[in-house]
Amino acid sequence: MKLIAIGAIAFSASLAPISVLAGEISLKSDVETCESEIPVDKAAVVQASRVGDMVTLDVTAELNCAHVPDKPELRVWRSAATVSLSTKSPSEAAATCLCTQKLSFEIRDLYEGVQTIYYVQDGTSLGHADAP
Repeated sequence: MKLIAIGAIAFSASLAPISVLAGEISLKSDVETCESEIPVDKAAVVQASRVGDMVTLDVTAELNCAHVPDKPELRVWRSAATVSLSTKSPSEAAATCLCTQKLSFEIRDLYEGVQTIYYVQDGTSLGHADAP
C-alpha cells in the first residue's frame, strides 16, 4: 500500500512542471473580413510574435459562415505547441459558405523551448509558425 501511495505522489509531482510550462491561452480578437487574404497554396496564414512573457498568434483562416469560434486550447509537448480551436453554430445550423476570419490569440507564459506553434481548427491542422 505504501508503494502505491509513494508512486501516486511521485507521479503527481512529475506532472506539476508540465502544467506550469503549458501557459494560458485566450482569444483576444475575432474579426470577420469580406476579402480573403489567404494565399491559394495555404489553408491559413499563421504568424507569431513575442513581447516579454506574452506570445501573440495571429491567424487568418476560413470559418463556416454560420459558425463562431469556441474557447481555444493550448497543448505543449517538448519543442511544439498546438493551438486548437473548435467552432460552433449558435443556431445549430451550417451554411454552405466560408468566411475569412482574423483571429488573435494571446499565450501567456509559453515555455521558451517551444520552437513551432501549430494551429488546428475543428480537428484539422491548417498551418504553423516559428515560435518567437
